[in-house]
Amino acid sequence: MRLRNSKHAFSQLFDLLEAVVFIVAHFIIFTFLGRHLLIGDSLLLFITTGILPVLFFRSISIRTASALEAAKAVTSIPFIEAIDYAIARAFVEFLSFTMAFIGFFALIATFDLSRYAVPYNPIALVQFIILISFFAFGIGLINSFLIFLFPLWKFIWGMFSRVQIFFSAVFFIPEYMPPQVKNILAYNPIMHLVGLFRTAFYPTYPTHMLSLTYVFGWTCAVMILGLALERTLRNHRAHGH
Repeated sequence: MRLRNSKHAFSQLFDLLEAVVFIVAHFIIFTFLGRHLLIGDSLLLFITTGILPVLFFRSISIRTASALEAAKAVTSIPFIEAIDYAIARAFVEFLSFTMAFIGFFALIATFDLSRYAVPYNPIALVQFIILISFFAFGIGLINSFLIFLFPLWKFIWGMFSRVQIFFSAVFFIPEYMPPQVKNILAYNPIMHLVGLFRTAFYPTYPTHMLSLTYVFGWTCAVMILGLALERTLRNHRAHGH
């Protein structure tokens, strides 16, 4: 158990370092290429507010799925189910990411790199945290079932979740894209979550494409389906089939 906890801690640290390196690397690349600001006063903050939701979603969904997959050691404890372990793992991941990025935003504000580093709209921030946490957890539950049926799905999802960053309005503002592109991007719930997160920092961020109703519908759907599949998987394992 101690070895497993050490692996989890190392994995979380690696994810956080990967996130920071990813942000800084893209900031350097876009600065070198002379990328102009789309909004605000800092390219670093713009990239961070786009990448953070995608990495947060990726991390929570993967940790939830892997927790259910590796929960055999804790399910022997009375009154502890695999989903309890998944919730705990997702919560720890949530705290790790939250604390790390609070520090990251604090550094941006401390060094006066942007006057938008401190959220001006706490309501949008709370909405974002609730929606993306439940959405990512629901996707994680679904993935755990798919991995059980098709183990290769773990690798496929890992690759897909990395590519997701290029289709979620991380490096651009979707409202400024051509209509044909906007119509396709609008189906991606992560794009809406990125937009919601950015509205917490930028007072003038365009919100014509942002739909909380759409994201809420997706969140409810994946949570209901995820819980149903988790129960199915739990019954399957309990009967030893």
